[in-house]
Amino acid sequence: MTENNSQPTNPGGMSLNIGGGQFSGVQVGQAAGDMTQNQQNTQGGAEKELTLPEVAELMAQIESIFRNSDLPEDQKKQALKHLDYATDAVKEKEPDKDTAATSLQKASKVLKEANETFNAGQGIWQKLEPIAKQLAPWLGVAAKSLLLFT
Repeated sequence: MTENNSQPTNPGGMSLNIGGGQFSGVQVGQAAGDMTQNQQNTQGGAEKELTLPEVAELMAQIESIFRNSDLPEDQKKQALKHLDYATDAVKEKEPDKDTAATSLQKASKVLKEANETFNAGQGIWQKLEPIAKQLAPWLGVAAKSLLLFT
């Protein structure tokens, strides 16, 4: 019996293998025939991971934006409750990023509903967006999902 150690063939198909963590701005190409295309995308140290004190400061900024907002008092209280929960999640010994992201999304949902119902909170979105863009990679989510943009 003969053992076949040759590379598997993929006639006419495409094989794609991606390893690693988060990818953004990645381009993938396709080649025909026997041609193989390899592309390696590396992220240089352009974006450094936020430290816990930096995350806590960003959370405090979000809280301040909500506290000083024109939201009706009930919605403000509800949003702040979610923000407190998110803040507690990132201050744990092992930060719970999933809980923090979910809680921030819930606070964002309160803002969205208040905006639709009372036309309140218009300027808050513009203030929250740059903060969300900083926090989102640390939380492992897209900024748009964090702020529930539609």
